Amino acid sequence: MALVPVENVGEVGIVKDINAWQLPPNVWTDGNNVRAEHGAIQKSPGYLEVMESCPIVPYYITNLEIGGANYWIVGGLAKIYVWDGSSWTDLTRSSGGDYSATARENWTSTVLGGILIMANGYDDPQFWALSSGIPSTGTKMADLTNWPASTECFSMRAFRSFLIGLNVTKSSVPYTRLVKWSTEAATQTVPSSWDETSATVDAGEYELADTRGRILDGLPLRDSFMIYKEDSVYEMTYVGTPFIFAFRQISPTVGALAKNCVKEYDGGHFIFGNGDMYINDGQRLISILPHTMRDYVYNNINGDEYEKCFVVADYGNTEMWACYVSATNATNAQCDKALVWNWANKSQQTPYGTFTERDIPNLGYIGYGTEGDPLAPGSWAVATSTWEDDTLNWNQSASTSFFNQAGKTLVFTSPTDEKIYRHNSGNQSDTTDMTAYIERTGLTIDSQGANNQSMVKRITAVYPKMSVSSTNTVNVYLGHQMSTEEAITWEGPQTFNPNTQSKVPFNVTGKYIGIKFESTGNETWRLDGYALDIKNAGMRGSKSY
Repeated sequence: MALVPVENVGEVGIVKDINAWQLPPNVWTDGNNVRAEHGAIQKSPGYLEVMESCPIVPYYITNLEIGGANYWIVGGLAKIYVWDGSSWTDLTRSSGGDYSATARENWTSTVLGGILIMANGYDDPQFWALSSGIPSTGTKMADLTNWPASTECFSMRAFRSFLIGLNVTKSSVPYTRLVKWSTEAATQTVPSSWDETSATVDAGEYELADTRGRILDGLPLRDSFMIYKEDSVYEMTYVGTPFIFAFRQISPTVGALAKNCVKEYDGGHFIFGNGDMYINDGQRLISILPHTMRDYVYNNINGDEYEKCFVVADYGNTEMWACYVSATNATNAQCDKALVWNWANKSQQTPYGTFTERDIPNLGYIGYGTEGDPLAPGSWAVATSTWEDDTLNWNQSASTSFFNQAGKTLVFTSPTDEKIYRHNSGNQSDTTDMTAYIERTGLTIDSQGANNQSMVKRITAVYPKMSVSSTNTVNVYLGHQMSTEEAITWEGPQTFNPNTQSKVPFNVTGKYIGIKFESTGNETWRLDGYALDIKNAGMRGSKSY
């Protein structure tokens, strides 16, 4: 027997579309609810309900930190509410009636000089006015001052001191390729004019007519503003009077999949595109989704619900979540899957980072910001993990909750559950145990550590190099095949507790070996590597590819 190690198991992540037997040993072929980080595979954190008793069905959420105050603004289809850390307040405009947002095309938000602006494509853009430099929960949202009458925009974003309306409708006539910008706004005020016909202000309009697709969104990128259509990308650059802005096409073929499908990170943009995922460094668009994952992801998107796709950045964990409604989810459902890209987890094998996948609870949107009191009121008995294993920061709170986490995190809105959740809280899906697994099939390493598809191997033990919280266990499976044409046969599960065990005994024989680590309870775990006790059992003929 020979003990053959497999190390750096989090270096590459999951690869689904290359033949398993062609992959290096440290690459995984399947997995869910796990993350690749620092050369290891870890179970994804759980989430718990926060901001209980939200008065509306929550579709959209954004965080606003200003003047020492912290607000979470939640958009429904008809109303907007704000959470100030202790209670809900209705921010819906006083005049103009309820909103006409749809579940298929969500809100967008932006901040100009501390002023929050939101748009949904069906109503006048909304703004939350400042009072003494900060917004007040006693002040309602209102139709954007000086915005032209009978005009809506699909998305609105801030750039420099301007507001930019994208994909504009005038008097019920859609101008889907139109960019409309305001005059520059004074500090802590909204723009005074949007009149593109006036020679005394620097407001204007421009139609991106080179390609047929409609404008979906836009975001600043360093000194420029990038505009994303369905089928192309443009750069908008400030040049001053008389033209104010110049426009340059960056790509005539690549675009975004939907509204809210572009997010800034590390001096660039991540783009959830139509058929691929890209980064925009300001000069070019680079495909970062390996072809090994591309077909799998896009075949798994519910084509009837693609407009609900969105992207969120978890900056603290250097992760970008591309969220979508899976093909197996019901029509009219919300996003239930997220492809997670870790842009910092780079190696020679993965120059742009790693990809993993996880379940999400039918989400309308995800915000990023500071949210405290992640657990419902309780006692110290609520905590189940040890100090060594718990992933949260612990601080005695003066509130009825037993601890408070002040760090930035992801906050989920689930219209299906009619709840708001805080990510990175506990190890469960709210109060339900989470199944997490990582799997590799088609391993061909022999007792010498070489790739050998002709050799029959006998595996007598697995030596996991992993940690598991408290006294919990994980399940270990070992699979075997004599040919790539036959289905893999799994042996197990065998439970493994690293606190009391060093190995998991098996007796498996095959040319192609599979291994799977799985948890189904309320625990955390980290897998740094494993070793297989292998004996070469000789050469046998079989059909393999």
